[in-house]
Amino acid sequence: MAGENGRVERNNVKVSMKQYISRARIFADRYIKDGYGGSDDLGIYVSKYEERVRPVVAGVICSRLVEKTDLKNYKRLLKGLRSLKGYMGGSSMKDVEERIMGVCGEYESRKEESYKDLKKELEAPLKNCWKQQGISGSAVEVNVEGSSQWNDMVDKLEAEYNGLLDRVKREFDDKISVRK
Repeated sequence: MAGENGRVERNNVKVSMKQYISRARIFADRYIKDGYGGSDDLGIYVSKYEERVRPVVAGVICSRLVEKTDLKNYKRLLKGLRSLKGYMGGSSMKDVEERIMGVCGEYESRKEESYKDLKKELEAPLKNCWKQQGISGSAVEVNVEGSSQWNDMVDKLEAEYNGLLDRVKREFDDKISVRK
């Protein structure tokens, strides 16, 4: 009888742990989509759980945030990730944060440089044409973002940096999987 009670108790713990994990995933998905009540402090949410469950909930949220990080949302998701440091091992968290910042920061820099270069490239022939027609000044600007060259350039950059970001996310997932 005592053995049966222990087995039932373990099954209840497994079921409730599955529920905690499911809730944490739902919470993380909501945060990714809408934010968390205007706050990026996800530790507030985690602190509502029992002490023994907090690292599991924080781990699930952390894993989900990293999984859903992309070149556009990384700044906000990293803020949420940083707020979970008290519940997670610091070295792998800091490593993934730095690597994501590195990849996404480099992407933004290259995109900005590409924009400036393409703007110069597109403006030069137009300014010469306008000058011949007697039009000058800074009131006329080229719509770089409306050009097919810009779209092609952004597509190439995104493909390259999404690949790099995916590699970082896989490595982080492997580290988390090893600890589980």
